[in-house]
Amino acid sequence: MAVIANTSDRNTAAGMVLFTWTPLTTDDTGAPISTGYASDLTIQVFGTFGGATVTFQGSNNGTNWHPLTQRGGTANMAYTSAANHCCNEMPAFIRPIVAAGTGTSVTVILAMSARYSKTGY
Repeated sequence: MAVIANTSDRNTAAGMVLFTWTPLTTDDTGAPISTGYASDLTIQVFGTFGGATVTFQGSNNGTNWHPLTQRGGTANMAYTSAANHCCNEMPAFIRPIVAAGTGTSVTVILAMSARYSKTGY
């Protein structure tokens, strides 16, 4: 099991920061990122799964991790094939993890954008 660093890109999509973990292989964990205040998080997963499950986890202390759920439902963000979804929660930290699989080589991209509101704090 390795912890895979991410790269960040602020230039490709206006107003967004893209974080990419690649390649994630069997039993790898993506290095966690700190999410911004009031952000929308959209996650894309693709590549060779080889029977692996990629799960997205969130934490508010960077130590205790729990699965995130898909927006509009209660299903965990755990994928065995290519997908693109938003998450319900807005934790302080987020990371992908890979469980099981053989010959797994997956890329995860997290698009983070600010959510603007005219309501006060």
